[in-house]
Amino acid sequence: MRISSDCSVSLLLIVLIGHFESMKLFTVAAAAGLIVAASADQDDCAPKQLHIAGSKDAKVGMVITFSTADACSGASISYGMDIDSMDRTATSDEVPYTYSQETTKYGKYTSEYIHNIEIASLSAGTKYYYSVSGSDVHHSFTTAPTSDTYPVKFGVVGDLGQTSDSASTVQQMSEEKVDAILHAGDMSYSDCDHLRWDSWFDMVEYVASETPWYVVGGNHEIEHSDVSNEIFVAYEARFAMPKIKDAVMEPTTVTTECTPSELYGAHYDYGNSFYSFEWGPAKMIMLNSYTDTAEGSPQYDWLVSELEQVDREKTPWVIAVYHCPTYNSFSDHQGEKQQIAMKENMEPLFAKHRVNIAFNGHVHGYERTFPVVDNEVKEVGSVYVITGEGGNREGHARGFLDESSPSWSAFRDNETFGHSTLEILNSTHAAFTWKKNVAPGLFETADAVTFVNQYYE
Repeated sequence: MRISSDCSVSLLLIVLIGHFESMKLFTVAAAAGLIVAASADQDDCAPKQLHIAGSKDAKVGMVITFSTADACSGASISYGMDIDSMDRTATSDEVPYTYSQETTKYGKYTSEYIHNIEIASLSAGTKYYYSVSGSDVHHSFTTAPTSDTYPVKFGVVGDLGQTSDSASTVQQMSEEKVDAILHAGDMSYSDCDHLRWDSWFDMVEYVASETPWYVVGGNHEIEHSDVSNEIFVAYEARFAMPKIKDAVMEPTTVTTECTPSELYGAHYDYGNSFYSFEWGPAKMIMLNSYTDTAEGSPQYDWLVSELEQVDREKTPWVIAVYHCPTYNSFSDHQGEKQQIAMKENMEPLFAKHRVNIAFNGHVHGYERTFPVVDNEVKEVGSVYVITGEGGNREGHARGFLDESSPSWSAFRDNETFGHSTLEILNSTHAAFTWKKNVAPGLFETADAVTFVNQYYE
């Protein structure tokens, strides 16, 4: 892959959303019964925390996920192509469900009722309006386009959290008018305090209810219970990604921490763990750093099959998203077991099948590589991007292993939060930018390059 540079600066004024830590206080008060609904029956079925993702074929289906205080088993969605004529209705055979998890520190948490309703038989690249029963608020989404449609634009972020910096990043992505968002792990920083999942979904709802939000699990989604040894419970329950089949999850005693930075040897396959989807000319491969990646494992064998089946004449761009970075010149998160395993097991597959770009998080900084294979810069190689600068409460990456960049590192920063965008212009070229948060309401394009599709090199 060849890269040509084209840096520019753009300013964007926003209304900075306040610090979302305060939302936790509201949620705790409500849970304690200190806030009484004016009309309990009506409010019990009011939809909250709306977020969407494409179904297995995002050209023709969209899944709307939301929660309600009561089961509200008759929940439905009205939709149509005209906001004044939403005359079609979607329901679900799936029974609304809750999930529970207990830890010594936070006790037992039980979620509200979670609904997943698929709107099917849609048209590609088409805008639809919808509303959920129990609410008169209208939302909209646009289905994925056909593979010959250009341009398509993605927002990319990792390690978001729910601080004022996080809110700025979400606001900026909403201004970008992206087709879909790719989140490279570490969403809410709930860290076993599951009320923080509720406040995080409240924070992102105004974007996630209209822009498909695709996620992979990070270490902050592990949420290991020291009571049951369960992992990834909230992550699997709260999202509805286009799954291959139902999740296979096994309790683990590998760790006693809620969100261990290093975890390898646990088993969480299928479900939201790893999956793929197509959006226009791009194939997205969504992977899990924290389950087995070795040859013969479910994830490895599935990845081989997925890469072998891609028709690059029809789908010229292949992009991987997973949490733990393969290339990292920061001092944080070096030598972790899952990083070593993924590099050893999956980088050769990326090189063989000419995966264009891999987006990662975990490190709270930004770093873009040159095209690289096995630590050597190549004319034909994958580009790896750490985009773990979403705004989390833990702050920035501490520093670099060496003040001089390694030969494969093209650009790096550990001083500001922000997000990335990838706009696929045609079958051979894609425009990539990283925008950093300079100050409240002020953003700057700090890195901008054009990727040339290595498949054609």
